[in-house]
Amino acid sequence: MERLMIYQKDNYYHIFNRGCNKENIFFAESDYKNLLTKIKLTKDRYKIEVIAYCLLPNHYHLMLYQASDKSISDWLRDLFNGYVQRFNHKYERSGTIFERTAKPKLITSAKYLIDGIHYIHSNPFKHGFVDNPEEWKFSSLSGYLGEENVLVSKRTLRNYFHKDYTYQTSFQEYMENKKFIEELD
Repeated sequence: MERLMIYQKDNYYHIFNRGCNKENIFFAESDYKNLLTKIKLTKDRYKIEVIAYCLLPNHYHLMLYQASDKSISDWLRDLFNGYVQRFNHKYERSGTIFERTAKPKLITSAKYLIDGIHYIHSNPFKHGFVDNPEEWKFSSLSGYLGEENVLVSKRTLRNYFHKDYTYQTSFQEYMENKKFIEELD
């Protein structure tokens, strides 16, 4: 039996989930864009900071920071209930599209945080969707490499990277060392 996560203020969490039977949860570019829009429109109301994200055809990863006592679980429930309702209406289906409730992991160290962000950004490459992680449109990687991304909090870039050691350098080392092959603990 899985333990219930008690989300707490001032903590980072890696949240992930996949489609039932590993089926797709995004069929069209508009599905990805719909979820990203929902994230953008709701995150501030719940005081959630999106640190990193990657949406893939049959699963997603979110690295989140809970900045208030409002629980991430409430936000996730509202976010994905709305997404599933729209998805089911659009594709004339019913029922859940997800395998289970979102699976959370509490981030317990700076190393786990950075490795988690790298892992999320490398996921499209790891699963063979692109030859280079920068090619995947539905990821926060571009925001870490200097492009404007209104979804992504600058907290991690500010706190862990600087002109002498950029995110790009750190991510390049991660990819060169093939750490993306490893699963996060």
